[in-house]
Amino acid sequence: MKEIPSLETFSKDTTLLVGTDLTGDLKQYFKTAKQLPGCMIMLCTQGNCHLTIHLREYNLKANSVAVIFPEIICKMEQVSEDCQFIYAVFSKELVNHADVFTHTIEYTPYIFEQPVIDLRPEVSEILQDYLQVLIKAQNVTRTIIDWAQASLSFTQIILGLRKTIIPQVETNSRYSRNHEIVRELLRMAVQNYRHERNVSFYADKLHLSPQHLSTTVKKVTGKTLTEIISTLVIHDAQAKLRSSEMTIQEIAYSLNFPDISFFGKYFKRYTGMSPKQFRNSN
Repeated sequence: MKEIPSLETFSKDTTLLVGTDLTGDLKQYFKTAKQLPGCMIMLCTQGNCHLTIHLREYNLKANSVAVIFPEIICKMEQVSEDCQFIYAVFSKELVNHADVFTHTIEYTPYIFEQPVIDLRPEVSEILQDYLQVLIKAQNVTRTIIDWAQASLSFTQIILGLRKTIIPQVETNSRYSRNHEIVRELLRMAVQNYRHERNVSFYADKLHLSPQHLSTTVKKVTGKTLTEIISTLVIHDAQAKLRSSEMTIQEIAYSLNFPDISFFGKYFKRYTGMSPKQFRNSN
C-alpha cells in the first residue's frame, strides 16, 4: 500500500493528491517558483492572493479556481491572512493518458489561455463538495486513490467546468472545423515546441498545406503560427532564466537551439534584451 504523499514528495507514481490548505502550506510551497509535476486544480474558498502562472499574473479570490497544467511554472504572492484553498493534483501521466486526453483536449487550449476562472458561487460549492468527497476517500483508505478513480475525477472536473471555461461558440461547420484544427495544433505545439518550430512540421502532421494551416490559425486566433510557437519558446526560456539554476547554454540546448549565440539572437528578437540581461533584470 502506498502512503499519501505531500506536495513536496509528489512524484510520477502518485496518481492523485487532494487536500485543504487552511494554514498557508500552499503559500510556503509556492513561495519560490515551482514547476508542477502534475496538474493542479486549486479552488480558493476565502481570502485572495496573486498567482504568477508562466510569467503572467492573476488574482485568485473566493470562488476562483486555478487549473495549472504539468510543468507550468507557478508562484504565489501577496496572500491574505484569511486565504484558504482546497486542491487536487493529478499526475502528468494520468492527464496525458489517451482515455483522459481525448475527453479533455477540447478545453485545454482555453485553460492555457485563461488558467484562473471565476466561478458562480453555486458552481464553486459543487466543486468544493466534490473535492471534499475525494479527500474523505483518500483519508479513509490512507492510500493513494487508484488510477481509475483519479482519471474519472479529472475528466469529471474538467467537463463540469467546461461551460464556464469556454465562451459561447458559433456552431456553423466552417467555424467548428477551423477551431478543431487550431485545438489540435495547440496540443501538438505544446508537446513539440522545444524541438519543432517549422510550420511545415505541424502542417504535415495535420495533413494540411502550410498556407492553409497558417491562414486558419490567423483567422481563429489573430496570431500567426510562428507567433504562437515563439511565445511558447520565449515563455519557457523566461521561466527557466527566472526560476532555475540552469546556465544559459543549458537552456539553449533544452530548447533545441544549436548554440548559445543563436539562442541569444532569437531571444533578443522577441524580448528586446539578451538572456543575460533578462536574468539580471527585475
